Amino acid sequence: MHEYSVAEGIVLSVKSLMREEGLSEVSEVTVSVGDLAQIDKEVLLELLKILSSEYGLGNVKYVIVSEETTFKCNYCGFSWSWSSVKDSILKDLCGDIVECDNPVHFIPDLINVFMKCPNCGSQDYSILTGYDVRLVSIKGVK
Repeated sequence: MHEYSVAEGIVLSVKSLMREEGLSEVSEVTVSVGDLAQIDKEVLLELLKILSSEYGLGNVKYVIVSEETTFKCNYCGFSWSWSSVKDSILKDLCGDIVECDNPVHFIPDLINVFMKCPNCGSQDYSILTGYDVRLVSIKGVK
């Protein structure tokens, strides 16, 4: 379960930022979760609450927002989203298994192995958004 390590990284980052910014407490933290990261947001939220308590952050409100994964072909310039191709990619990888564990979420850079540009078929494209989990903002008191 990689949600635990992600949650712990977020909590430790919040603690570090508290020290750097001289905050006495944190009231709200916003976290962006990219589609390609394939994180269970409910599990992440629960772990953030548990770890915040364990690490002495108190009662922090966590807001988790989804970020659409988008790509741009370096050959033809076409842009597309993960949601527009996800079903066909997972069908190719997993067949008729409904709850397929997308192998790309373990190493997102492998997406170029499993997907081609829907416009020209090139495997030379960039991930523009929705690649990972990011700490977006922290609200606190000095």
